[in-house]
Amino acid sequence: MATYNGGGYLSAQLQSFIEQSRQPDELIISDDCSSDETEAIVKEFAKKAPFKVEFYKNVENLGYCRNFNAALMKTTGELVLLSDQDDVWLPGKIACMEAVAQENSRAMIIMNDAALVDKDLNELRLTKIGQIESAGLSLDTFVMGCCCAIRRNLLDICLPIPASYPAHDDWIVGFAVGMNRRVIERKVLQLYRRHENNESKFIANRLTKVTRLDVFLNHLLKFFISNRRSNRGVEIEGLNLFVARLEELISVVNEVGESEISMLYRIKSKELSDLKERHEVREKALFHRIILIIGRLVKGKYSSENLLKEVAKDVAGF
Repeated sequence: MATYNGGGYLSAQLQSFIEQSRQPDELIISDDCSSDETEAIVKEFAKKAPFKVEFYKNVENLGYCRNFNAALMKTTGELVLLSDQDDVWLPGKIACMEAVAQENSRAMIIMNDAALVDKDLNELRLTKIGQIESAGLSLDTFVMGCCCAIRRNLLDICLPIPASYPAHDDWIVGFAVGMNRRVIERKVLQLYRRHENNESKFIANRLTKVTRLDVFLNHLLKFFISNRRSNRGVEIEGLNLFVARLEELISVVNEVGESEISMLYRIKSKELSDLKERHEVREKALFHRIILIIGRLVKGKYSSENLLKEVAKDVAGF
């Protein structure tokens, strides 16, 4: 668990750990210099918890991603479940995730569905997977860290997370999805609390039902108000870091196998090269841009699944 000024909601999440039918073996908490009662709440909880609780306070503020990395680096279990500070786990979550992991020995990550609730835990008959699917999005966009149970063999290859990488869950889930080592458990096993201080702004986290039209309008809004050049730069830098880590791992012999890492490296390297080329295309004047896009079409460089969408984004310079 990573905490930062979570005193308002933390107690409910901690209590839900005690109420698990299969309690955790250890709870590792990394705190990012909280100035509220977070530390006091954890220390009081540790006195009554029937399992080991370790609390670490950073000497300086690391930020969301690096704080989770700090927590993960201190774990020892073979199956590690990530937790936000403001959710509530249903009593059977750990037992269910452990059972699914045992039934799927190749899986490196198991992810469960979550019910979206408001700040007072009022249920809205919406779930994270349900929102993604009603929006017409791929489950590849389901990367919510707090729904993850991660095997040690994945942590061995993806840790430490690069300090400049923007999101810990994108990084970790990206490895498992890329190697086809993720299993999704569609049972709702936790309440995902949404409030004004949540980090995630992903459209599928809205507390009203999301439609394909909502997604289209959201993309349209981003087109007009976002810094497209900056966003593309962040995307390229993130993929650069991912490819660099894969390159380091290619010669490492482990449970995953060199062939899977090598295959993912080839896929991501091609994706990075294509992303850089498209970035250059979008920087050109409109006429020159269209000529380059036609050339890419002739060479079959666009995905057949998202052909119209990708071409439209390149024409628009998005």
